[in-house]
Amino acid sequence: MPATLTVISEATTARLATMGDAVEACRIALSDLAGGVASLSNPAAMFLSGPQETDTHFKVKGGSVPTLRALGFRMIGDVGRDGAGGEHHWCYMLDPTTARPLALVAQTHIHRLRTAASGLLAARLLSGVAAPRVALIGAGRIGTCLAAGFREVFPDGRLTVASRRLSSATAAADAAGEGVTAASIPEAVADADVVIALSTADEPVLDPLAFRPGMTVIGMGENHELPAALLAAADRFVVDDLGYATTLGSISAWVRRGETTPDALQARLSASLGEVLADPARGRRTATERVLAVVQGLAIADLALAEICRRRAESAGAGRSVSLD
Repeated sequence: MPATLTVISEATTARLATMGDAVEACRIALSDLAGGVASLSNPAAMFLSGPQETDTHFKVKGGSVPTLRALGFRMIGDVGRDGAGGEHHWCYMLDPTTARPLALVAQTHIHRLRTAASGLLAARLLSGVAAPRVALIGAGRIGTCLAAGFREVFPDGRLTVASRRLSSATAAADAAGEGVTAASIPEAVADADVVIALSTADEPVLDPLAFRPGMTVIGMGENHELPAALLAAADRFVVDDLGYATTLGSISAWVRRGETTPDALQARLSASLGEVLADPARGRRTATERVLAVVQGLAIADLALAEICRRRAESAGAGRSVSLD
């Protein structure tokens, strides 16, 4: 049988998945991970910088999600910080049994969708509130994606958006349909049940004193956006994957600054997000607990969503078949 590879374009994947699909992909990936059947690449991520004058940055992450028979590698190329000058995300999907190539799935949009879905799923699992008041800190591309899909996960919830630029916050709030724009972060979090930090900030954006009893704080940024004091104040501490979380984001900053250690973090950990999914009692236990979650995203969730798109493209006859012979 001739070997072929299906190439699925950005325009195709962008129309094949909804926020609900992305949340379901995250749920399946986390369940497989908690059940000990999913696999992550070793190392979890590999980084490479291009020529200094180009300011290009590359990353590869791999894994498998047996429930979906999804296996492959997520490959990222960014120009500038956080892809400000351009970004290219692809998933290279492989048959887990024969090892033959299956597809090259464009993933720039659906990665943003999956990242946003991770935060919304964490909010659903940890808030303890059916219709939470959610404060979103950060209104970039992923934050706007989260806002646009907010009603799919919390149809009766309330979203308030705060950003360094009021115009960006307003645009994200508009994407939510009934979102509210806050003039400042303190205003946004004043009565929030859940705070989702999805910023590019290099310094903490949240005052530890704002971490009230009953609040859930979810950190998702790649830099130092949350203060280590939140960890000290938290009654419950949850991550999606602690190993990867020590390589970037707030946890990485805390370790780098000597404010904690990997061993101390492991001892402090209440549960992984997958374990909470399997047993909700491992997450929030009372209405007054302060819950801190750091959700940096799992390649297996990206691969799960890419596999969902691959199957839909195959059923619809979308994508371009390329001979490998």
